[in-house]
Amino acid sequence: MLAATSMGLHGGEWRTHASAVDDCELIIDSMRWLSGEESEITTHREKSALGAPMQTICVKMKAKQSIKSLQRIDDGSLKNLLENGISQRIDEHKFLHIRLNLENLVQGEASVINNPEEVVIKGKFKLEVYPGQEASLVAEELISRLVG
Repeated sequence: MLAATSMGLHGGEWRTHASAVDDCELIIDSMRWLSGEESEITTHREKSALGAPMQTICVKMKAKQSIKSLQRIDDGSLKNLLENGISQRIDEHKFLHIRLNLENLVQGEASVINNPEEVVIKGKFKLEVYPGQEASLVAEELISRLVG
């Protein structure tokens, strides 16, 4: 397993939206498990586009916390990220984007999904990329070390 001091990320965040009928405390507890106990979780109450009350729940993490958080994702999901081409998940600002199934997360399992119809928790991780490096190769190396 990857040591928490290894390089590869500058930091990251997990974010999700919860409606008035969702169990926000359960979601927050799940995000706390995913991000580590030392991470600070913030909530922002707002209204949806249709006017219904909702909350945005977010946790921002530093580099070591981000790596520990990615380590909680199941190995099968991490292997799928590598097999399906991780470069499609990296934007022009060198952020790696990962979506987890929220229903599975509240049951203690962090699994990556691709289905846009599912309720998700969105992850955004700033890759540590230097001149001459390819962001996709940095991401592949990081995820490979997490699986390996």
